[in-house]
Amino acid sequence: MYNQPLYVPYMNYNQQPYYHLQNSGYEIRDVDDEVYRPDDAEDAPTAPPPAQTPTLPATFSATAQPDQMRTWMCNCLGKWGFLGLRLPGPLGRNFWFYPTEVRKNGVSGYTWQAGRRRKVSYRYSQIRNFMCFA
Repeated sequence: MYNQPLYVPYMNYNQQPYYHLQNSGYEIRDVDDEVYRPDDAEDAPTAPPPAQTPTLPATFSATAQPDQMRTWMCNCLGKWGFLGLRLPGPLGRNFWFYPTEVRKNGVSGYTWQAGRRRKVSYRYSQIRNFMCFA
């Protein structure tokens, strides 16, 4: 009894598992290698932001609503704008920001630091205000 090998049912490891995808809510799509690009291939800024800090109105220190910021950032996609954070971060409290993706709860884009672009993401709860400069 104790000297017998453990019974392991036969399992064919070379066979693909069967998943019934019809009602799963997912669909499988093939990725075309010619269409796929890395994140910073096409949407990244090619030139640095303006050298001077813009003259900001007094209203820039007030906190804007997330819906307003989302609209402003959508209108500023692919352009440099000035972003104000609620609390100072590694880049400071106010800095140039190049939005590339606006989502429901946050925004992604680029900043310019030490002569190179840097990909960053922020939640709207972290952002105090935003102004676009075309």
